[in-house]
Amino acid sequence: MAGKQSPSPTLENYHVISFDDGSEEVEAHIELMELAIQQANLARPIETAFNVGSLLVHGRQIISTGYSREIPGNTHAAQCAIIKSRSTSQAHLVRGSVLYTTMEPCSFRLSKNTPCSTHIINAGVKKVVIGVKEPLTFSECQGVRRLLEAGIEVVHLKILEEQCLRPNIHLLS
Repeated sequence: MAGKQSPSPTLENYHVISFDDGSEEVEAHIELMELAIQQANLARPIETAFNVGSLLVHGRQIISTGYSREIPGNTHAAQCAIIKSRSTSQAHLVRGSVLYTTMEPCSFRLSKNTPCSTHIINAGVKKVVIGVKEPLTFSECQGVRRLLEAGIEVVHLKILEEQCLRPNIHLLS
């Protein structure tokens, strides 16, 4: 995998899935992350930001989707999914939902916009499934740590890291 990454948190509500054990849970995570990867592929590549895809899910029901810069204002994928969820008939399901995101939610924005980890915490998301930790290309991300400290469970779907990084090949090659 290209690029160095920040160290993994050691808190107990952080789980890593390194292989497909064939369980229903892992298969569901893979299926939903593949949809998030499709969202990441919709983002127009630029030299100053990653292409990330996200979706908010309640049970197996997708509440909303988002990708980097989908909404004007230099928006990130998780931020877009949360913003878009507010105008859906499932808006009431966001609190307690699961967010799938191809890359670790940001903890700091060079643009001074609100970080995705803050949007996730404020929305009341209960679990975040990430495809890959954010590479150190732009900053040392502490998104996972912030989520864990807020009591949000984080699952790192390590088996799809390569696929989650692929939409960012323009930055990592």
